[in-house]
Amino acid sequence: MTEKEARKELYSYLHSKKLEQRKLEQIEEIKAKLTKTTTILSDMPKRKPR
Repeated sequence: MTEKEARKELYSYLHSKKLEQRKLEQIEEIKAKLTKTTTILSDMPKRKPR
């Protein structure tokens, strides 16, 4: 493997790691929003049957 190929592979790996980290952060944000939404919906008053 030449130095140029090694650099290209390293940059590809680093890009993949950054992308993975961004995706994990997005998942955590979505989980937080879902938890908040579920809590809000659970705390809503119930309608009394007539």
